[in-house]
Amino acid sequence: MAHTTTTTAQRHLRRNFSFGVLNGVFFNLFGALLDPSLVLSWFVSQLTTSNFLIGLITPIQHGGWFLPQLAISSYLQRRQRKLPFYARMAGARVVIWGLLTLGIFLIEIEDAAVLLIVFFTLLTAYSLAAGLSGICFVDVVAKTIPADRRGAFFAWRRFLGGILALGGSLLVRYILDEQRGLAFPDNYAILFLISFFAASAGLVSFSLVVEPVEPVNEERVPLARQFRRALDLPRRDSNYRRFLTMRLLLMAAEIATPFYIVYAKQALSVSVSMVGVYLTGTTLASFTSNLLWGRISDCRGNKLLLALSNSLGLLIPLVALSIVPLVNLWPELKELAPGLFALVFILSGASKSGIMIGNMNFLLGIAPPDNRPLYIGFTNTIMGVTLLAVSVGGLIVDLVGFTVLFSLALAFYALALVSTLRLQEPRISDL
Repeated sequence: MAHTTTTTAQRHLRRNFSFGVLNGVFFNLFGALLDPSLVLSWFVSQLTTSNFLIGLITPIQHGGWFLPQLAISSYLQRRQRKLPFYARMAGARVVIWGLLTLGIFLIEIEDAAVLLIVFFTLLTAYSLAAGLSGICFVDVVAKTIPADRRGAFFAWRRFLGGILALGGSLLVRYILDEQRGLAFPDNYAILFLISFFAASAGLVSFSLVVEPVEPVNEERVPLARQFRRALDLPRRDSNYRRFLTMRLLLMAAEIATPFYIVYAKQALSVSVSMVGVYLTGTTLASFTSNLLWGRISDCRGNKLLLALSNSLGLLIPLVALSIVPLVNLWPELKELAPGLFALVFILSGASKSGIMIGNMNFLLGIAPPDNRPLYIGFTNTIMGVTLLAVSVGGLIVDLVGFTVLFSLALAFYALALVSTLRLQEPRISDL
């Protein structure tokens, strides 16, 4: 189901492409400085030994982005321009992140409980504001970037952003090295401050996009009716149903993501400086794979892209499960084990990059323009609910250990790959 762009979009394509890519560049830096599965997980593990709280980081950060989108979809669906709402939410996000940064600077380490409350409260508020603006972002991208350029669009966002994020990962390694004079949590306060400026620049960049005006469904749909319409989508659209199943399984596989670094810390005794090394590996793998993923998306389709990147994801928990048994079998590998574990994060960077590009472009390819906010909102809200459910990862670790958790992630990746192979490429006639 290919959709064409308007004359306005074609006229401003270069400008919109550039500002959209610039937005991605700054948010890739933001993501590298405060990667939830590495940097933030380590941050919280310094304040508490609760695996449950560590496991809440990813569900809150990503779940908050996903959850509110169906609720706001009815309001946005009848608005011809979404950028004004995006700009208001951008302002709220800047203020919230600024307050969080200030809190980390001012709250003493002795008040760890207070710092945890401030961190989780403001992280939740920021994520919800991001979710309210997220549906606007996706809809504006669909209106401004042609289907056969979206692969390149997201690839360049992540490739150029990856170069900047690589510098950010080296900066993380430098700042978190306490031998250089910055003790916890002052080192993290610096990271949050830099990330504040990166997020602000990214939000301003996307606000400068020229948004075309497209016909919309101006009917005022009550929230309850919008929910009923959303629940009917998987029944009426079989390809969307298969896509949604795949997305849910991939999201469920995220249950282990925050705990790879915790496992490395406990089982392999890695030092805090290795956080920067792992982050560099993730970043390098992410941005070097992006141009390939974008090329596959534009030229071969997003089903193939999702199958390939999902296959890489399958290897992540498999490698994590293998390192300690290998060390037990060959003790001479013990000193190399922290370095070998970097493969977990390298695979994660490459896999998640491809999955992000494929998921976004596949959904935009099957969603009708007049119902695009409904498709996007419903998909992302379901993803948010799933992410909240996978917050039980910490409880699983406490009850039965890391091996069971990683094995569950492996099973979810395998099932997601099977679902991916059943998808029908929406641009099949164009390929």
